[in-house]
Amino acid sequence: MLWKIRTELADRPGALAELAARCGADEINILSLEVFTAETGAVDELVVSTGVGWSAEDLTALVAEAGCVGTTVRPCQADVLSDAPTRYLRAVLRLIDDPVSVDEELGNLQGFDEYTPAEWARADVLVEIAGRLAERFDTVEGPRPGNGRVPVLRKATVQDADAVVAMHERCSYESRTRRYHVPMPKLTGRTARHLSAPAGGVSVVADVDGAVIGMATAAPWEELGSTTMEVAVLVEDGWQGQGLGLRLLRQVVEEARVLGADRVVCMVQPENHAMLRTLERLRMRSRVVQDGDSLMVSVALSERSLSHAVDRPVVQYRHTRATPSHWSEPPRSAGQPAREHSLAALSALQPHSDRAGAADRDGADRGGRP
Repeated sequence: MLWKIRTELADRPGALAELAARCGADEINILSLEVFTAETGAVDELVVSTGVGWSAEDLTALVAEAGCVGTTVRPCQADVLSDAPTRYLRAVLRLIDDPVSVDEELGNLQGFDEYTPAEWARADVLVEIAGRLAERFDTVEGPRPGNGRVPVLRKATVQDADAVVAMHERCSYESRTRRYHVPMPKLTGRTARHLSAPAGGVSVVADVDGAVIGMATAAPWEELGSTTMEVAVLVEDGWQGQGLGLRLLRQVVEEARVLGADRVVCMVQPENHAMLRTLERLRMRSRVVQDGDSLMVSVALSERSLSHAVDRPVVQYRHTRATPSHWSEPPRSAGQPAREHSLAALSALQPHSDRAGAADRDGADRGGRP
């Protein structure tokens, strides 16, 4: 049977030889070895062949006897023995035909929940390739389903997942990227179910004749406090510029309040002018803090929820949310203050719509993410 072992060897000469000798004594054959450099030292990944009767627990105990720590053991197939660069190149070939399979490809290539810095770098390149491929084939063709009808806003359920996937497929690459802050080639059914019924949160969809044409999500962000939720909105391109983003945002904020939130936050790219104006149109007490390359807009839902002090713990946004941390922004350095702005002052600097009373072509329907 084949096993993949990832472990941290003792930081001393001969540690790898000691592990190899320990495996040899139990007739365990080491078939491949890859060494990663990590902040804590070297991380070794071995593929070994064992006889019948060995378990993951047995192998973990064996490498511990050789002085190793932080060990993870999983069964694997013979394809992991092929040359690593060749496996990554074949993954690129598969992405050419199906960019949305990037998550599956990464899982097959790397296989462990904890990535080393080298693996984050590899994953980052594959995600960028998938995003560029998706952008090349992405087309947007004017109004979308039910244009001219009045959308109905309602709470989403997991049964909406397929319609949510279909909406994302109709959205432009730009809209999806503004919504998720990363190149988002496609949306998987699993992620759509999570978005439709977020744990501890709520989603609201805009429905026209059974088609979902917009979605707003509020989900807990525990690192910012147990009563804080993050909100995000996406409206497909053919329905942008009609104020739908503001309607969705208002309703999901109210739903978050019902669930016990006393503050909602929205991460916005600074160039997402329409989202800033939409947040201002909520007419609620707000503040804006610059956090790395993004703006964190906080909206108070109670009298006590919004302190105007800017001292707060640094939260590495993408390290704590749904998107994998290899897409993270550089964290703010120690001692570097957050910069607080007036939401009205920010939006006043942005160009305004020519259409009175209507939202613009709507980064507002695209900013933030759960």
